[in-house]
Amino acid sequence: MPIYITYLKTTAKGGETLKEAPQRIAQASQWIQAVGGRIIGAYATLGQYDYVYITEFPDTKAGVSVLVKAAMQGAVTTETVEAIPIEEFLQIVAQA
Repeated sequence: MPIYITYLKTTAKGGETLKEAPQRIAQASQWIQAVGGRIIGAYATLGQYDYVYITEFPDTKAGVSVLVKAAMQGAVTTETVEAIPIEEFLQIVAQA
């Protein structure tokens, strides 16, 4: 399954309602599981982003469906990239 890294920034609304973060995180976890995905890791970070999620989804559509729901809550903005395991990347390079 494809792996995705999502960087999240808290919005003004998210900052005002930060004490609701545990409920939002639990909700997002349910959404991820409901589409057949899983959370590999989730971290609060210092710097440019407030949170980083590493997830796995059956396909891009499943991942996007969760990101859309998260965006509609208005508490965070996201930036997501697909991560290719280094072993797979090296195989691609070798075949190029």
